[in-house]
Amino acid sequence: MALIGFDAITAGGAAGAAIGSGLSSTGPAPTTTKMQVDLAEAPKLIQGLKDAIEKLQEAYRESEALRVTPSPGKDPYSGGATDVIKKSSGNEAGGYGWANLEAQKALQKTIENIEKSISDYSETDSLARDSLTTKD
Repeated sequence: MALIGFDAITAGGAAGAAIGSGLSSTGPAPTTTKMQVDLAEAPKLIQGLKDAIEKLQEAYRESEALRVTPSPGKDPYSGGATDVIKKSSGNEAGGYGWANLEAQKALQKTIENIEKSISDYSETDSLARDSLTTKD
């Protein structure tokens, strides 16, 4: 079993910020977690992350309805509630749209990190193999 190491990227608490009631003007910075995976299982992990990105993209498209919701009434309370819904589901830092897009970026960067680790492992393995062959 050959293990490869990679940095898994998180969206810096984006999901927590989106769920929380307070929207901030700037989002938390992405963080990394050192991880390892069996080289033989890495393609499955990559595919799982790609599938997760697709689900996030689908959820983002479906959430568009919240970002363009008209006020259900002409009273000021309905308008205020609608504005809060739009902001909390929007693309500003802390909104659902923002958190979703940040999660997509984090997953894509993690995929890139895994692919680089696979490439580095293959290159190192090839160089090691070449150095062991005797040339007459």
